[in-house]
Amino acid sequence: MKRTLFLVVWVLAALFLVFTGQAGAQATGPVSATLSIPDGTYTVGDPIPVTVAVTHPAGYYVVMPTLPTDQPWGDLTVAGQTQPTTVPSQNGDGSETTSMVIDARLFKPGSYTTPPVEVTVTDGAGSLQTVTAAPATVALASVLQPGDSDLRDIKGQASLPLPAIWPWVVLALVVGALAGLAVVWWRRREVAAVDNRLPHEKALDALAGIEAMRLPEQGRFKEHYTLVSDTVRIYIERRFGVPALERTTGEIRTDLRRIDIAEDVKAQLVLFLQESDLIKFSTYRPDVESAAYLLATARFIVEATRQQPAIEDDNAANPPTTQRNARRQAQPSEVAA
Repeated sequence: MKRTLFLVVWVLAALFLVFTGQAGAQATGPVSATLSIPDGTYTVGDPIPVTVAVTHPAGYYVVMPTLPTDQPWGDLTVAGQTQPTTVPSQNGDGSETTSMVIDARLFKPGSYTTPPVEVTVTDGAGSLQTVTAAPATVALASVLQPGDSDLRDIKGQASLPLPAIWPWVVLALVVGALAGLAVVWWRRREVAAVDNRLPHEKALDALAGIEAMRLPEQGRFKEHYTLVSDTVRIYIERRFGVPALERTTGEIRTDLRRIDIAEDVKAQLVLFLQESDLIKFSTYRPDVESAAYLLATARFIVEATRQQPAIEDDNAANPPTTQRNARRQAQPSEVAA
């Protein structure tokens, strides 16, 4: 009786272990890994997406390998890889698929096979297993056309568009020219500022320069007469404020009526201008003596109309008798001038 009871208990325990083992085997389920490369034409240097996919029961965790980028992966070079992602599988049995994509490159045409990939899978209860994904194949096409064996030069470096520099060059030239003109103007202004000569002094110096040119002796009478008459006209402008350079001889004669000059000097000035106009605007050719006389007449007009220096008021220092004597002594020189 006891033996029969022991046998019954032993059989029940054996059956329990058998059924328990079968249930555990169904709970773990199959684990598989694959490598796949999308169909397409790949050439040298193109990114080749190699997908590692692991199918496993729900709740399992997949440890993907990290491939080095500083050393070859078989015949391929790894440029990088994505983080693993887990999604429900399409088998319809409640399993899941964990996958990642390896960015691989090839640099020589031909047919290649990837190395196998080992993946570690854990069931979350401490049990580990390793599955291996079989290698995948890929073909790298050549960029050369069939029968094309001609050598070609290496393409030059790409040129980046640069902004045009000619506007800056033109701007620099304009700025430089304006700066130069400003310097010239400033220097002339400084020279004019320090020229304190009186109008008659400037005119006499100019006539001396014209005489030194000796134009009549060279037969250049028109130039001589023009320079001499313009010098006198400029002197009249500076001395009396009459725009003599811009007016005709007749207009100047009218302006002379309101100027305080001796009548004989006015007449001499009008004759001087008329003679100059005759030579400048006609074909008449004078002689050297006439040209010299014109220059002497110009000097006479300037000297006769020159600005006299101001006489200081010495009434407080000199007695009336002394002042009258001084005026009497000055009259002959003034008449002679």
